[in-house]
Amino acid sequence: MITVFVDESGNLGQKGDRYFVIATIVPQRSKRIVNFMKDFCVEHNLKEVKASILTFPQKQHIFNRLTSANDYTVSYIVADKKNIDNQKLFQDKNLLYNYLFSFLIKKTIKSANEDVRILLDNHSTKTRSVNSLCDYIKIKAFTEWNFKYNLHIGYIDSKNSKMIQTVDVIANAIYARYLYGKQHFYSMLTISESIKFPQSKFG
Repeated sequence: MITVFVDESGNLGQKGDRYFVIATIVPQRSKRIVNFMKDFCVEHNLKEVKASILTFPQKQHIFNRLTSANDYTVSYIVADKKNIDNQKLFQDKNLLYNYLFSFLIKKTIKSANEDVRILLDNHSTKTRSVNSLCDYIKIKAFTEWNFKYNLHIGYIDSKNSKMIQTVDVIANAIYARYLYGKQHFYSMLTISESIKFPQSKFG
């Protein structure tokens, strides 16, 4: 089974910062990542890793450990909200999130030859309905992407998942690259797929 962990950075409202990022990590050896994230929390007396409260040296430590082995893949989609012309997409955050996420997860699902499990942070404001996203992606997978295996989409409390905490830090680094032009942590990642939306008018 392929397990995909998902988190976001930014918000889906028309007001506020210009960019919105959804990022995924697919670990080959999740135990390695989970163990060093647990050690990090013990060392810094943290119950949960959140990028928004970490110092630069703390982030550097996490990225050094994460990138010390090539046992994961990262993908993301970044939306330039300023250049999304279809205002209907902003009337329902579920609608816009589901639409963006379908572009991001398409390659993973289409190329999979086994069951896929997708886990998202349930503290995020990206969607209020698990069924909304689940149904939308399943329709795409089974009717358009020729997926023939089992597909599970669910939410998990980030406090209980070091992998969700890891992708939170990754999404934050990607967000910082587009919003502030900060390349340092972004350049350390192995990115398997990056999608800009809308492609023709991005930036």
